[in-house]
Amino acid sequence: MILLKQLTIFVAAFSMIAAAFRHRQWRGGFLLAGCVFLAVAMNEFECLFRPLFPGMHEPELVPIVVFSVLGALLAFMNYGTSIAALKAIYDNRRFPLLVWGLLLSTVLPNVAMSRGLWQSVLPVVTDSHSIREVAEHAVEFLGYIVLLNWAILFLKDKWTRLEPRSTEHEHLLHEYPLIEVGRGTRRVCYKIGDTGFCAKFYIRPEECSGDRMKRSIRWDIFWRRFNKFKNSCSQEVHVWAKFRHEMPREVKDAMPPVMERVFHPEWGWGVLETYYTNPDGNAIIPYEFEIARQTPENREKIYDLASRLLDVLISCSATFYEPGNFHVLIGVDGSITLKIIDFEPNSKAAIQVEAVWPWFRRRKLARKSERYLRHLREKYGVKGGGER
Repeated sequence: MILLKQLTIFVAAFSMIAAAFRHRQWRGGFLLAGCVFLAVAMNEFECLFRPLFPGMHEPELVPIVVFSVLGALLAFMNYGTSIAALKAIYDNRRFPLLVWGLLLSTVLPNVAMSRGLWQSVLPVVTDSHSIREVAEHAVEFLGYIVLLNWAILFLKDKWTRLEPRSTEHEHLLHEYPLIEVGRGTRRVCYKIGDTGFCAKFYIRPEECSGDRMKRSIRWDIFWRRFNKFKNSCSQEVHVWAKFRHEMPREVKDAMPPVMERVFHPEWGWGVLETYYTNPDGNAIIPYEFEIARQTPENREKIYDLASRLLDVLISCSATFYEPGNFHVLIGVDGSITLKIIDFEPNSKAAIQVEAVWPWFRRRKLARKSERYLRHLREKYGVKGGGER
């Protein structure tokens, strides 16, 4: 019985741990679940730990605490993926099975071992120790079976979701060369062959070394790379989809028609989107840099377009935080339009009041826009419309 119990709970634990190492974007939560199962399994090794802790009444508590702390530590180290995995576990229809498995393997065996309970149930039995011991083992074994059953059914339910769903154009990442065309402090933009698309990912892990970037940036990338909710690329897709439903036509026309959340097993979450180029074949650039190289007439046009687009975003309380994040597309006929290809989904403020307060968001974007447009007028001689 004991050997069968040990085998059952270990299979449940290592199935979660194996899934954690195979699926990086869910790692923290799966490692936590595996460690919790291993902590539960330590109940079966009292005889092994008694010589190590001879003065303790229940020496198995030591490894139970160790595995519990280890699970919490691994979950914290991978907290972004822990949140995603734990949310999936909670939302899954099998969650009650997990709760019952943990209760049956931890709390209810102590109830089954209660002498007072058996005396009330079988008052004629004077020595109920053997009965209570069998009942304890039976309840624990049932709990292990339920936990193993949950692990198998949960992984079966989530098998297709553990492999992130491919989007319409994600296959292009594997069929065409990725040519670097732009690089920031955290992310790199790649042109996907001649498909008319590009992809943005965080800087590759092998390039995130101490001699290449600050420690704070390395840690920020580490926390966000596989976190679907905190990854900047993933958040951009969310904002893009929100803008498509809520923003006026002027904003929708400025957004790329294709923007998809994609996944790379080593680089984490990224975004695949329309790749805009000017007639010379070069990628479009932010409007300040385009103003710097344009004629005075075109400078005024670009400035006017940017000013009007900012007014629309401000009036809509858009979650848009950087007034310089427009790019200029020059048409074959010389026409000029602005494109929003970098949504800057997060405010850089330490306390992000604007993220939850629309009025404050409007006022802050208005102030930043005023400063930025004033900077353009002063630096490039743009007349514009004066103070906003």
